[in-house]
Amino acid sequence: MQAVLLAAGRSTRTYPLTRTRPKPLIPIWDRPLLEHQLGQLAGLVDEAILVVGYRHEQIESHFGSEYRGIRLRYAEQRTQRGTADAVLTARPYISERSLVLNGDDFYHHADLKALLEGGRGLLVTQAPDPQNRAVVRCELDAVIDIVEKPPNPEPGALCSVGGYCIEYDDLNLLDDLPLSPRGELELPDFILRLVRDSKVRPQAITQWWLPLTYGWDVLTAIRHIWADPQRAKDLGIAETRHEASRARTDDFDFDFVSFGKDVRLEGPIRLGNGVRLGDGVLLVGPTTIGAGCSVGDGARVEGSALFDNVHIGEGATVLDSVLGEGVEIGKGAKLSSASGRELTIDVKGKRVHPELDRLGAVVGDGARVSNGSVVEAGSLIDAGSG
Repeated sequence: MQAVLLAAGRSTRTYPLTRTRPKPLIPIWDRPLLEHQLGQLAGLVDEAILVVGYRHEQIESHFGSEYRGIRLRYAEQRTQRGTADAVLTARPYISERSLVLNGDDFYHHADLKALLEGGRGLLVTQAPDPQNRAVVRCELDAVIDIVEKPPNPEPGALCSVGGYCIEYDDLNLLDDLPLSPRGELELPDFILRLVRDSKVRPQAITQWWLPLTYGWDVLTAIRHIWADPQRAKDLGIAETRHEASRARTDDFDFDFVSFGKDVRLEGPIRLGNGVRLGDGVLLVGPTTIGAGCSVGDGARVEGSALFDNVHIGEGATVLDSVLGEGVEIGKGAKLSSASGRELTIDVKGKRVHPELDRLGAVVGDGARVSNGSVVEAGSLIDAGSG
């Protein structure tokens, strides 16, 4: 069996994090997003075709030719002309029944297994925002129509979540697929052709599905994972804790972590290799601290994700924020937090209200926040700024 993972897009809605990396390489807890995806496919498929584009060399360098027994092929979509065009790009490598999946969503192994074993089908769930998704209409356990972003969907409408199972012969329906109003070849249009040609099953999500749309969804994912310890177990991740002042252990994902005096760790915490924690540091989980990070004396980090080599100054406070690689937070600076639903953030000209209980800032790679600064909740700080 094969899987086709769509991982070519530029993903401007996740700026500033994707200024410097492709979205599939955004770290979620202890590994990149796409690595979680491939982990859920382990044991289901023999080969995965990664359709890459934006900064594709980073993905190819990270994964190489194999991951957990899955052979990896790369198909470069040089110009992003839509999701169906991405499948066309992978077409020369597809030879049998295949899963076709968004490369930037979380799916569960059990749901993917049921989809693959059942043949032609698509994953569906009751989404909270059906007006922003492809609504799926069904009769007698068969899909009869797909309507993209209907203006007045029925409450509880079933929506496609970007996971499909196709047979090899279905690829012929990609021929002469018309362009959408956006001027692209769209995967829902291909699936709609398939619906009219064959029986396509709606495969209901029984475990969980989580899309990552915006930069702050790094926190959405982390909180989703730790809201139920079984989810962390399903993803093969764990919190890391240690009490020694200078320790090394094969049980945890860190090497020579340096602890100052009176360091407090509360809730799920991950510490990467070479982390340095000063005296009186308070870490409140779920929080992940990447490799090479340092947190100065008396600093507080709560409910946040720090990528590698982030430096937090003495007495600084970081609340509910995502800090890209190499970010520097000055002494006494504060990244404030507020209810996400009370915030309005402009993303590509659209006013967005984050679905998070608490949200601070999202800071791009290499940005600097000066000593004593106060960063308002909901701020997006571009890579390299400051």
